[in-house]
Amino acid sequence: MGLFHILVIDLHIEKIAKAYRNFAPADSLIYQLELFERTLQANRFHKGLRIDFIHGTGKGTLRSELITILNQKYPEFKYEDAPFSKYGFQGAIRVTIFSETK
Repeated sequence: MGLFHILVIDLHIEKIAKAYRNFAPADSLIYQLELFERTLQANRFHKGLRIDFIHGTGKGTLRSELITILNQKYPEFKYEDAPFSKYGFQGAIRVTIFSETK
């Protein structure tokens, strides 16, 4: 994967879970966070890869949780707001893989 490759992961629950209508709000958040972490783990050795995680512009709960995970578990990865023109104001986070995790 090249330096300019961008993987896009839409974390909207209706996009990632078929039975989402049966989920409690807390279950939806857990499901979204698990997909986020699985994606980071699966791509942790792809140095230079950029991943846009679309979380939407709701109350900010998911975005806040994503940032917490990045800071605590993946401090070597860089993250920033993904382009507003593409995802809206703070509608997605772009993570860049810089080095492998141990």
